[in-house]
Amino acid sequence: MKNEKKTKDKRWDSFNSDYARDHEKKHPESHFEFIEVLNLYSPNKGDRILEIGCNTGEFCLLLKKKFNVNPLCVDINREAINIALEKYPDMDFQVKDIYEIEGKYDAIYMQHVIEHIKEPEKALMKINKILEDNGVLIITCPNKWAYPTKLICKIKGTEFCYDPTHLFEYDPASLSKIIKNNGFTILKMITKPLGIPFLPKISIKSQYSLPASYLGDFIFIVAKKLSP
Repeated sequence: MKNEKKTKDKRWDSFNSDYARDHEKKHPESHFEFIEVLNLYSPNKGDRILEIGCNTGEFCLLLKKKFNVNPLCVDINREAINIALEKYPDMDFQVKDIYEIEGKYDAIYMQHVIEHIKEPEKALMKINKILEDNGVLIITCPNKWAYPTKLICKIKGTEFCYDPTHLFEYDPASLSKIIKNNGFTILKMITKPLGIPFLPKISIKSQYSLPASYLGDFIFIVAKKLSP
């Protein structure tokens, strides 16, 4: 355990510029997680949109370009926000954590964030408060049940299948439960892609098109705020 801790600390000391650049999406229009998210839920013109955990801003840019919305884009990583502001100076990027966000929103996107949060129930309660009645939460995270991918990692000797800064692992059942317990109903839930060796190098599109049941690498959920 001590050696593992040292490796984690060496790789990710904090949410800094190295972390931001490592998670930057160079081609957001063709990034298949973004495509999947927008297939599940696309905003309407005029919607008030929030992205929590925007990193260097590529998904927010995609929202603006494709749907003519002006999202508020927040992240706790100041270096990531500085990069985003440098690249897209006409967009609204702010350094905030969830509990500092004000206002009301029609849709909130939160991709690969909940697994980093120490008190996920508290965070979901805050999100519920800032969503309009019948507002929509779109949330993604790695899947604890992604056994094909975990087997590949084990065979390859890969130390970390996912980001070692994650505090929790969720499966479709546990993530759905925590969302439902904090004032939401689940509209859609899928997992993708299925972990198949070498297929991503041949065709990511084919990999994402394959049915994955509950064993896909990532969980995608669209949830609606329950009316009071």
